[in-house]
Amino acid sequence: MNFIGRFLWLILTIAAISLAMVFAVSNTQQVTLQFWPFTGQLEIAAWVLVIGAMATGALFGGGIVWLSLVAARTRNWALQRRLGKAEKRAATAEDQLAATSAGTGTDPKQPSCRRHGDCHDRRSRCENLRHPHSG
Repeated sequence: MNFIGRFLWLILTIAAISLAMVFAVSNTQQVTLQFWPFTGQLEIAAWVLVIGAMATGALFGGGIVWLSLVAARTRNWALQRRLGKAEKRAATAEDQLAATSAGTGTDPKQPSCRRHGDCHDRRSRCENLRHPHSG
């Protein structure tokens, strides 16, 4: 797939360069440019003016895209840092829960009834309706 993408990019690049060359050969007449605050005149070939304007636009557009990518990468970097911190906090909380449950002798995955104590060990019916195990 990567080969096909590179091949298509090569074809498009060759086509664009060929089109620019044909345009340059076809438009050799001189164009006079006058800039308002200045009194001088500038005479250049028409193809230089057109291709120069297109190149300037492409560079300006590429710069805008590059700046937006920098912003996205910065945001991604910040989110990666936040995710790393959250994962560390979750691991610490799991370790603390395991240490606490090891000290009390209860299984942290098995919920206990707050009303009657640990009803799972006594095999009695739990009357707390919010308890996931009711009997």
